Amino acid sequence: MSTQHTAEGGGLTRRAFVGAGAAAGAAALGFPYIARAAEPLRVVGLAGSVIDEIVARASSDLGFEVRGQALGYGALSDTMLNRNAEYDVAQGHFGEMDVLLPAKVWRPLDTRRIADWDKVTNLSKTGRLTPDSNPGQGDAPFRHLWLDADGAGAAGPSRWISMAPAWHNADSIGYDADRTGRPIESWGDLLDAGFAGQVMLIRVAQVGAMEAALALEALGVHTFGDKGNMTRAEIDLLVGFLIERKRAGHFAGFWETETESAALMASGRAALGSMWSPAIAEARARGVNCVQASPREGMRGWHGGLAISARTEGAQLDRAHAWIDWWLSGWAGAFVARQGYYMSVPENVRAHLHADEWDYWYEGKPAARDLPDPFGGVAARQGEVRDGGSYRERFRNIAVWNSTMSENAYLTRRWEEFLAA
Repeated sequence: MSTQHTAEGGGLTRRAFVGAGAAAGAAALGFPYIARAAEPLRVVGLAGSVIDEIVARASSDLGFEVRGQALGYGALSDTMLNRNAEYDVAQGHFGEMDVLLPAKVWRPLDTRRIADWDKVTNLSKTGRLTPDSNPGQGDAPFRHLWLDADGAGAAGPSRWISMAPAWHNADSIGYDADRTGRPIESWGDLLDAGFAGQVMLIRVAQVGAMEAALALEALGVHTFGDKGNMTRAEIDLLVGFLIERKRAGHFAGFWETETESAALMASGRAALGSMWSPAIAEARARGVNCVQASPREGMRGWHGGLAISARTEGAQLDRAHAWIDWWLSGWAGAFVARQGYYMSVPENVRAHLHADEWDYWYEGKPAARDLPDPFGGVAARQGEVRDGGSYRERFRNIAVWNSTMSENAYLTRRWEEFLAA
């Protein structure tokens, strides 16, 4: 299948509207067979979850055609909010709920229609994977998960939810260990003058601002009340600091897609910066000794999920629920695990991973052999240990979750001023 690229901030990214013919084997695989519709099930999301191979497998397993549209970060947010007649299922993120939920663009999901709801991890439901975990600041999924039947927010566990929790991760700084000359152990290294001219940041304001705030706190410049919901004064302080550093030549570049960040590092322009797991794997495949840091201040968490458009009805609504159940049943979770992502129903994922894959990706053990990525390459060499350790270790201390701030419009405007400075 072809792979498409566009400029930063454009529409389609690595994987554009792709669909695969469906086969009638769904019942044998444990899914109810739903007759093919004249129109396919339309799914929108980011390139990390709308993937050709996943879409093709789902179409085959479910017995109806699924078409996935992979969009850039900004284009996806706009589509989910303003064009919800153009999709049936959105693969969104809990960090955008402050905007999306009041707009009523999605249906409240009935947990009684989600086959494996009881297996969903407590990380998604309570914010604590283990009793001693730090739930962190910002838009942790449990803060935006629970609804009433009309779609209004509920204070605690209820029958209705905003999205079915799905893939998630704890991100930090990626760095070329051959160029930094030492381990990166703090968010403060993003703004350390010793790395001037070698640092890259994500272009997306809602993520980049939180990572920069983590760096300012680590350097002792300012302690933020809530890094997931900064005040205007805090945004001004942060952006002012960043503009000074940018004018001094501190930043090597800015990125929006995983491939862009891997390219910045592989080109030698950047030695460290904001980076996601697939990009770290891609940089390694390009020959970079790329490592994910485990900052002592904690990781930045994010959590995606599956939401159904308020415009989706009838048989298409049944197909949308079938797609959600399929995503949580394990095969797709194993696929994205080989990219470094976790899923909200780990026990189903485990059934679709080899024991040595499970040990590496979820348990933090050394790879017993060369382990595959989802696309035919090597994700980990024998003896390697996953950066950040086990699933429990990575989510024991989340400093902040991806969020949409109350001052989001102001943040976005000021961030654009920083990028243009």
